[in-house]
Amino acid sequence: MEYKDKEFDLANTKKYAEKKWEIDKAMEEFSAPFIEGKQLSVLDACSGVGQIAYYLAKRSPESKFLGVDHAPFYTEEAQKLYSGQKNLSFETEDIYKLPEKYPKEFDVTISHKTITWQPYYTDIMKAMFAVTKKHIFISSLFYDEDIDFEINIREYKKEGAEDGFNSRYNVYSFPRFKDFVMSLGAKNIESQNFEIGIDVPKPPAGQVGTYTVKTENGHRLQISGIILMLWKFIRIDLA
Repeated sequence: MEYKDKEFDLANTKKYAEKKWEIDKAMEEFSAPFIEGKQLSVLDACSGVGQIAYYLAKRSPESKFLGVDHAPFYTEEAQKLYSGQKNLSFETEDIYKLPEKYPKEFDVTISHKTITWQPYYTDIMKAMFAVTKKHIFISSLFYDEDIDFEINIREYKKEGAEDGFNSRYNVYSFPRFKDFVMSLGAKNIESQNFEIGIDVPKPPAGQVGTYTVKTENGHRLQISGIILMLWKFIRIDLA
């Protein structure tokens, strides 16, 4: 597979390994109580450069962590960045093929900020259910009403814009998502809204990226381009 925007995307993603971002801290703290101090097998599905798996691997040294991403330049970078973390490995694989390779292999699966970029969540959630025994942790953009939103984006600074829209933000109906997950056999679902505690400046002109606007009551709205970033952290209990 050819990745036209490989260098752009890798440079943009590596910033998450250079410092611990607020949303990554929050995901770590949300999932850590179910991983820390235990001996588990943990999958980071669509792991990017692997920072979430790395943070949790440090907190649970008796557990084994595998980060999987479809883009080889991400997994190669993750292997270089975290080669010293012995309970953490990475491989290049399509998440939709994982059920064939790892049926019910992992105690816990984590997928951070992934399903919002997918065409839809049904197939990727089925794949995660098929490889997981105890808990699934995800973060995505959700709306608390019975409406889904699909937002296609063309970033002209990327080479891939020549071929049309080159990324998306999906904002999913949380009630509909919960119903779907329960239909797959989930025993319980817990959620938490992400509220950022710091100010974030706008990205360079013409580039999509989150920034914050402070409201009169002191809360911060997260915005990317023209999109309100309504992140939720979700824990799905399978047993």
